[in-house]
Amino acid sequence: AMRYVGQVATPTLVLHGGNDTRVPVSQGWEMYNALKTIGVPTKMVVYPREPHGIGEYHHQRDLLERALGWFDQYVKG
Repeated sequence: AMRYVGQVATPTLVLHGGNDTRVPVSQGWEMYNALKTIGVPTKMVVYPREPHGIGEYHHQRDLLERALGWFDQYVKG
């Protein structure tokens, strides 16, 4: 994905589990920083203790609220 990051123009919300062993959180930060560098609207949220799938109820709720807010801001017509 990093090979093509320069072609990204879509606002991107990166939601990541802090204990993700499938996709290391460092890769999420790498994507976030690359997008910020090229001026793409982006936000990074790391959920502590979470693996690849977000399981804690309060984290799930936060994720959904953030995603809906992001869609309202960038997708809603």
